[in-house]
Amino acid sequence: MNNSYDNIIIGSGITGLTIAKLLSAKNISYLILDKNITMGGKISTISLSEYNLDRGFQILLRDYPTLKLFPEINNIPYKKFKSGFAIKKKDKIFKVLNPLKNFQAIFFNNTFPGFTIKDKYLLIKLFMLSNRYENQNIKVLKFLKDFGFTESFINDFFISFFQGVFLDKKLNVPLRYFFFIFNLFATSQVCIPQYGINQIIQKIAEKLDYRKIKQNVKVEQIYSNYLTTNSGETFYFKKLLCTDPQIEGAIDQKINKGFFKNLEYNSTRCFYFKVKIKDIDDCLIYLFPESKNIANMSFNRLDNDQLILSASSLSINSDKDTIENEILSYFKNMDEINFLKDIKVVNALPSTKDLFNFRDKCFYEYSNQIYFAGDYLSEPSLNGSIQSGTNLVVSLY
Repeated sequence: MNNSYDNIIIGSGITGLTIAKLLSAKNISYLILDKNITMGGKISTISLSEYNLDRGFQILLRDYPTLKLFPEINNIPYKKFKSGFAIKKKDKIFKVLNPLKNFQAIFFNNTFPGFTIKDKYLLIKLFMLSNRYENQNIKVLKFLKDFGFTESFINDFFISFFQGVFLDKKLNVPLRYFFFIFNLFATSQVCIPQYGINQIIQKIAEKLDYRKIKQNVKVEQIYSNYLTTNSGETFYFKKLLCTDPQIEGAIDQKINKGFFKNLEYNSTRCFYFKVKIKDIDDCLIYLFPESKNIANMSFNRLDNDQLILSASSLSINSDKDTIENEILSYFKNMDEINFLKDIKVVNALPSTKDLFNFRDKCFYEYSNQIYFAGDYLSEPSLNGSIQSGTNLVVSLY
């Protein structure tokens, strides 16, 4: 059969590309099918005139262990963030340095009143001893309170910072995943590709055979050993490797388990503005613990005082005017602000933590020929997506 393959991968996001790269290294045949016209899935960038706007708030932790699989991304030009953050509180913006990277910041430099000596001490203790606590079956916020952090520091730092990472004000993730991300932020270089997060996808895809990637192909029906598409084609497979849990809806009722029917996601909405402002540190992430609309902001400098401002909200119902007025109330020295675009990301990060299998199997054997992999089975991050795809290939081959 001309349309018969050892492996068909559904989806060309980071999990699908990870699977493809590992299969290529083993000289195992595959075909990627993707319903979209561009690769990357959730890791995508929108071009608007001369501007590159990421689909949602994106950052990269360079010490993600799975990134060793992709040395090709080391040549991408990156914008590096400082290890710390800026926090807006009571009409002032305070810069807070990371005391784990800057010892002087334990006693000096940090002027934020909510960052007490006790909190700094506990922060270092948490970093040093986190492996003692990571397997406790306790909610993250309760653990932090029991550990001794002040309520103001939990609200102003932990919730304010990590809500933008997990897209959840309650930080409702497994405790050991919280520690994993906390420790990485404490020690790793935080950065973003200078011209958009999709540069990572482009670099990885360059190493693959484009003849083995079919885009703009929607899978209509999946059977035990073949599938059909919206164009009327039929593809036979020995193994079907699915990276999108929503594709379960296309599986024939005779073998459909409904395993992912209760999978839920956290959403976000990102607003982009071109602004003119002086004396702004564009290498810090800005936090707003008193805001009900904005989770965080970041700046990308175009020239001396022209920047792209990205403001992220955990509510997809946030509106442009409210966000813009709030920005102007925070930055009195902003001379100009011009709206560019807002981007809704409805299924941004999985939130059904019962499916997370962090550091364990990280994939699901649906049948002896159909498998699922992705961050929804591992951890809600780029690292989790890569780990899930890696574990699946290692298990199968």
